[in-house]
Amino acid sequence: MSVALFGWTVPIELKYVVSVEGLSFNPLIGYGIVVGLKGTGDSEGGSQTREFLARIANHFGIQANMEKFKPKNAAVVMVIADVPPFAQAGTRLDVRVASVFDAKSLEGGELVVTPLVGGDNEIYAVANGKLTVDTTVKSVSAFIREGAILQKAIPQNWLQNSNQVVLHVGPDYSFDAVLAIETMLQKNFPDVGYTVDNYTFTITIPADEQPARWLGKLLSTKVDMPQVPSLTIDSKTGMVVAGGNIVVTEAAIVYQGSKINIGSFSWGKSSSSQENAKILPSSTTVQELVDGLNALGMSAQDIVKILQLLHKNGNIKARLQVL
Repeated sequence: MSVALFGWTVPIELKYVVSVEGLSFNPLIGYGIVVGLKGTGDSEGGSQTREFLARIANHFGIQANMEKFKPKNAAVVMVIADVPPFAQAGTRLDVRVASVFDAKSLEGGELVVTPLVGGDNEIYAVANGKLTVDTTVKSVSAFIREGAILQKAIPQNWLQNSNQVVLHVGPDYSFDAVLAIETMLQKNFPDVGYTVDNYTFTITIPADEQPARWLGKLLSTKVDMPQVPSLTIDSKTGMVVAGGNIVVTEAAIVYQGSKINIGSFSWGKSSSSQENAKILPSSTTVQELVDGLNALGMSAQDIVKILQLLHKNGNIKARLQVL
């Protein structure tokens, strides 16, 4: 098991720290059919799959008998794509595909041209192409790299009244991040007016600037962002990644006959209890604790569990994420 540590402040482009009110990714959705499967498609009783195939054939002027189609070589799927802000017609989008009925696998399949609609039921993109399956979910989910083409831009209503833009600081950041953004604005945009309300900035775009171009310049400006102490654990592999200088406060750990004392805290004052314990200083970091647990021969899963318990007990002051 290993731990990676990072510094306290990191220069980060503002666009990774804030969200712009009225400017966001827009999901598109459609239902289509995947063909070319080798008997791993929808079951023989799938009348919906037959109907899909018949509709496609009839669209191209082929008078087809729905009962003649073999659903097991095809599968009805849900198709999803996300449109990034400012995307224009012709932009290619990555596509996610998932089986709707009882197909066993989408491996080797190809998505027939499928219209994708937005929340207003308007068609904004079309998708098609060869699938790359996700083997972690039994091959019934897949993606197509740049598998959709945007047909028209989606309107974005981010420019507020009085030529203003509203930025919301991400919920994972502390109030120190707000102060860091204020410092950046005062240094790089000294003539721009703004107000701050908790984690929200309302900024007035200069009258002589083109709003979209100016916003792009603002969002690409780097902010010296305080690093949020964080601890991420992969429960399957035992990998631990710690961001920030995370110190474990005084604690005593007893596990399957092994003892670790961090700082002066211990389960008892007897010399015998101290003799068999591994002693770590009060300034012990997560890295040093993991090293100590490794030295005692503990498994990755045991170490993950101990870190989780220390966090729950308040001995690790950091944002914890377990994957």
